[in-house]
Amino acid sequence: MLLLAMKRMLTVIGSLIVALGTALALTAPASANTAPTEYVPWLQKSAQQCSGITASLLAAQIHAESDFRKNAVSRSNAQGPAQFIPSTWAIWGVDADGDGKADPFSIPDAVTSQGRFMCHLLAETTAGVNAGRLRGHPLDLAIAGYHAGLGAVTRAGGMPSGGKYTTETQPYVQKIRMLEPSYRYLNTGGDSIGIPAPPLVIPEELLDFGSLSSFSLN
Repeated sequence: MLLLAMKRMLTVIGSLIVALGTALALTAPASANTAPTEYVPWLQKSAQQCSGITASLLAAQIHAESDFRKNAVSRSNAQGPAQFIPSTWAIWGVDADGDGKADPFSIPDAVTSQGRFMCHLLAETTAGVNAGRLRGHPLDLAIAGYHAGLGAVTRAGGMPSGGKYTTETQPYVQKIRMLEPSYRYLNTGGDSIGIPAPPLVIPEELLDFGSLSSFSLN
């Protein structure tokens, strides 16, 4: 009787494990670990623009911004895979593929411009931290600057907080930090972010990897 009971218990446990595996497979985002092929060379080229930004970081950022959907448009009219608003694109947008037009919906143009902008932000936040004007990790502050603007970081003297800075910008930074390790296979020279990352605690509410509920797709 004891042996039979143990067999039944093992059968139940096995069924639970299979069910859990199926549930995880259904809820896991398709792009959690692999960047679309057409993005890969441009992510790697864009990361070469400065030593502080890697292809894995850029991939995680695009995952968070648009889930690699190049025609994504937000309610605030942020456009393309890197979600540039027109005024920011006018400053940082480049024609990376040489077709005669800097297009935020073009993968080469968007990813190259994203890296260019992130390099600028990281240079500014690193200088601010080194000079004592900013508190925090320079890369976190650069990511926050991409989301909320460098002015918000400067005014806060570090990571912006309060209102949407707390509910949107800070979770955005944490989400990208969480996603980045799964894209490190893109880093041709290994993990070379250059600035050691601080320990990161991920709130449970960020584990759904977000959604495109705020986007309309052309």
